[in-house]
Amino acid sequence: MSTQVNVEVFVKLESPLPTDGLRSEVKNELIGQSVLPGSVLNHFENQLLTEHVSSIRVCEIFVICEHNYYEITNKTALDKETSFNTFFTRLSEEVPQSESIGGDDDTLAANFLPLPARYLDGLWESLVYDSNIKQEILQYSKAMLHYSKSEVDPNIINCNRVLLLHGPPGTGKTSLCKAVAQKLSIRLNSSYSQALLIEINTHSLFSKYFSESGKLVSKMFGKIKEIACDPQTLLCVLIDEVESLTHSRSASSNGSEPSDAIRVVNAVLTHLDILKSYPNILTLTTSNVTNAIDIAFVDRADLRVFIPNPSPFGIYSILYSCLEELIKKGLVNSPCPPRITDKSELDSDENDSLSSQMAKLCRSCEGLSGRALRKLPLRVHSTMILPDVPADVEEFTKALTKAAEDMKKEMKSFESPSTTHTE
Repeated sequence: MSTQVNVEVFVKLESPLPTDGLRSEVKNELIGQSVLPGSVLNHFENQLLTEHVSSIRVCEIFVICEHNYYEITNKTALDKETSFNTFFTRLSEEVPQSESIGGDDDTLAANFLPLPARYLDGLWESLVYDSNIKQEILQYSKAMLHYSKSEVDPNIINCNRVLLLHGPPGTGKTSLCKAVAQKLSIRLNSSYSQALLIEINTHSLFSKYFSESGKLVSKMFGKIKEIACDPQTLLCVLIDEVESLTHSRSASSNGSEPSDAIRVVNAVLTHLDILKSYPNILTLTTSNVTNAIDIAFVDRADLRVFIPNPSPFGIYSILYSCLEELIKKGLVNSPCPPRITDKSELDSDENDSLSSQMAKLCRSCEGLSGRALRKLPLRVHSTMILPDVPADVEEFTKALTKAAEDMKKEMKSFESPSTTHTE
């Protein structure tokens, strides 16, 4: 049995030192430390690392037994027997830039972002799911790109390099797509010298001259193919709310959708088939209304993953990270309650301890999305507790419970039948 650790090393942009000269220094810095997955080191004993490295992130930790490996989440001691997979990278300081695809109205069809970007740093770690969804999607994406790079015959083993994440709004589907793209740009930088995230603005591709929409889609994909001609560029294409471009043609044929919508769907499907011939393209898509998507597109997706609202333990992890951040920034008084690591502890109501209050809070938040949960602290500080004077953790936790109950009432009002008002 052995331990394997994935480590990301963020080299300073101005550093002229080749990364190979830092590999052994990073290993020596980590040996002897006990770390949790996701730990970030910003201060180093090694002077060379201090000069050339901004931070080191300890990512996944695995225990390997024979041919099986298991990811572990508890604190782990790193020693000389530990195997390190070290990925060196430099974060781009650029932010997403909108670009047009030409034409009379200069349609802003997409946002372009060089990867890896500081703009997306920490996004992967902020996404909390109960299952191993993140790792499964990342591994699947790496496998698809590896198949293409290895020139596996797609006529024998079908691989479109298309992922579809679907589920209710606010569950982090779009963020997860961006985080996967960021991770791939770091983990695969030995295969690709540069990476780019292209986020297609689906709504802008529908022209006010409706018959032109199919042409705009073709122009957009033409731009993507032009960039993908460089095999050293990893291209991650994100299509958010993909149902906008791939609305079911069965609805259209019944007369409920204009014929131009059918042309848009046909154009998207045709170009996705063409993108298969570019081994450096990965298409990431999201949808809140899966039943509206054309079945031909769904069939083209290699992996279809349902992203649910968080469970009580997922809720706990999200809210605990919010508390940690507020304590760190001085908006809530420390200390933070001991972290619950066993899911069964959330069912306990034995006493009035802070941990029990946190458990009660999590149960009251069931049904809220991850996006909604991360809005709760601001709601507390804007409606219940003034942020000028740091609140006690216990007081703040009780206020979070009240804020969650209020938010659920608001959401329920939107689900009720609408009432007609006359003036």
